Amino acid sequence: MDAREVLLLTVGTGTADELESTLIRPSRKSLEKGQWAKVILLPSKKTEPNALLLKRVFPGYPIEVSALPKEGDEEDADACFAHFARRIEQLLEEGFQAERITADITRGTKPMSAGLMMAAAAHSVGKIRYISAGRRDERGMAVPGTEQTKDIEIGKVFRRRHLELALELLRHGNFAAVGTLFPGAPKVRRVGYLEEEILWVAWAAAFWGAWDRFDYPEAARLARRDGMPPEAPPLAAPWLPTAEQQKLLEVLAGPAPPNNPDNAGYCRALAADLIANARRRLRERRYEEVLVRLYRILELMGQLRLFSHGIDTDRISTKDKALAAWFEENPHLRRGGARIALGRQDAARLLEWLEQNKGDAAGIELARTLADPAWLGALRPQTRNRSVLVHGFSAATRGAEGQRLSAALEKVADLYRREHPRNGLWLEAAHFSFLVPPENAA
Repeated sequence: MDAREVLLLTVGTGTADELESTLIRPSRKSLEKGQWAKVILLPSKKTEPNALLLKRVFPGYPIEVSALPKEGDEEDADACFAHFARRIEQLLEEGFQAERITADITRGTKPMSAGLMMAAAAHSVGKIRYISAGRRDERGMAVPGTEQTKDIEIGKVFRRRHLELALELLRHGNFAAVGTLFPGAPKVRRVGYLEEEILWVAWAAAFWGAWDRFDYPEAARLARRDGMPPEAPPLAAPWLPTAEQQKLLEVLAGPAPPNNPDNAGYCRALAADLIANARRRLRERRYEEVLVRLYRILELMGQLRLFSHGIDTDRISTKDKALAAWFEENPHLRRGGARIALGRQDAARLLEWLEQNKGDAAGIELARTLADPAWLGALRPQTRNRSVLVHGFSAATRGAEGQRLSAALEKVADLYRREHPRNGLWLEAAHFSFLVPPENAA
């Protein structure tokens, strides 16, 4: 991208017998304030001779003249806007940066000034410039020699608008979209207006976005807020994780089973996050993703309960004496070798067998629920063990209503809550409370 600067300058009639003081001198003021790689004069057909005069008077500047196409266009703001916007687009196509463009609206008709301002705003140019009078004579005209250039950083308007849009995107869970508004942030600082607010919003999008896509190590790193100002502005308050959320994230970012000191505890934390994530996908009507998460949660529920019995479903020894009776009842499983991995249904059946031997009524009820193929009705979780086509080449939720999936998800969440006293707290911690209610997110 070309980092050099460009000046766009509307050209008016001036006073015919005072062109030096009413046209040339004010134009010099604007020309001298900047290092211009290109100066584009924007006259009407009527004032095109004045623009050509300025080009002759200032041969040291790279001046181009781009007049309005037709006579009378100078009184049509829409025609002015269309012409000026095209000229700005050409500059952008040439590689110039919008923030390096200054649009001087001082001269010309009011529709010309309005048209250039609209074109500049539409393309997010860096500055709007006008020449003000230090003093005026009895006619209300600027006293020659007292003119002053004034620059308006129109980028402030867009920064404010982008910040508001970013907050709205956050409330709807569109974390990745925030990055398109502030590329590179929070690593890249946006020095100037709203710098701190933009930094914190970009951090929030990066943090919650990492958590939302299960990138727990990155979320944990961002949670430390390295390099961030120590005091968050009021705007950041809704996006800061609670102490309980940080505890949950610490667990999730830690070693996964079978290398975690508390494998069952890790699975409980992961199940809570999967339930919360499935709810977010449900509000977005991404039903296939809800189904995949539902199946994984059901697997986790069996896995974590077996971890409580000291059994890892991915590494079960067929020679384990404590399970000898189970393998006698299920001889086909021994054909898998000395070490086998159990799928969701077989794991649930093994869990039911263990809970019955233990005599744990609550554990038996939970295991039987997990093993029951009719538990979630039409979702038929048992078929996942037999075919990837359940949620692959053919959409399992084609035509399905969100209410049916929601009901199934809440059944799973209720079973999870009953599994352990702490699970309700993990569910609450996994919830992104700043999201707008689903009825407002459609």
